[in-house]
Amino acid sequence: MQIGFNSRFLTEMLSNLESAEVVIEMSLPNRAGILTPVDGTDEGEQITMLVMPVMLNN
Repeated sequence: MQIGFNSRFLTEMLSNLESAEVVIEMSLPNRAGILTPVDGTDEGEQITMLVMPVMLNN
């Protein structure tokens, strides 16, 4: 199975985070991926970003 994401969206999301590590969670290939920073957030702050998959042409 291959899942693709728009690289511009991923780059923009990652550039706005101060975390060196990010967890990407996916439930199904046609559902949004959830990006959550591992560290680099202020106390009590929670950041969650969604990125939708794109169709890949093989």
